[in-house]
Amino acid sequence: MSEELKLKLEELELLSIKISDNIGNGNYDKIFKLDQKRQDIIKSINPNHAVSFRNEISNLLKTNDCQVREVEKNISKFQENSKYSLECFAAYKKK
Repeated sequence: MSEELKLKLEELELLSIKISDNIGNGNYDKIFKLDQKRQDIIKSINPNHAVSFRNEISNLLKTNDCQVREVEKNISKFQENSKYSLECFAAYKKK
């Protein structure tokens, strides 16, 4: 993600928090100005940023999927080893 987009998204988050705080405190007169800033930032975001961001998210999802499959494989191996160990313990208990 480009640094510019990251800064804009962080600023959007801060503005959203301020808007929420003002709503909670009943300071409705401040909300319009904050919302205008928020809308200006949204309009300034380049569509290429969105494509880049989408590609990064897609790559993260692929990486996450591979990691989940690896963890599942390790869990399966662990369960097999545990079952074998339990069977051995049970066999020794009988003797």
